[in-house]
Amino acid sequence: VIQRVFQVLSTSAGFVGSVLVDTVTGNTEDMEVRRAAELRDTITSLGPFFIKLGQALSIRPDVLSPRAMVELQQLCDKA
Repeated sequence: VIQRVFQVLSTSAGFVGSVLVDTVTGNTEDMEVRRAAELRDTITSLGPFFIKLGQALSIRPDVLSPRAMVELQQLCDKA
């Protein structure tokens, strides 16, 4: 369990750091599409549970911006 927690934290640390830098510098809107793509890639690298969580978030306009929702909708199957 500790190993998985460490894996999740280390995988998501780059994304969280980038979001913090964007917030401090005031570039959140300018970098929104790039960060949404990074979030999708991070979720994908973390495995099936996080992919399912991303899919659930992709239909929640009260949680994510429309741009982020579009990126996370790429996690959904198109079959």
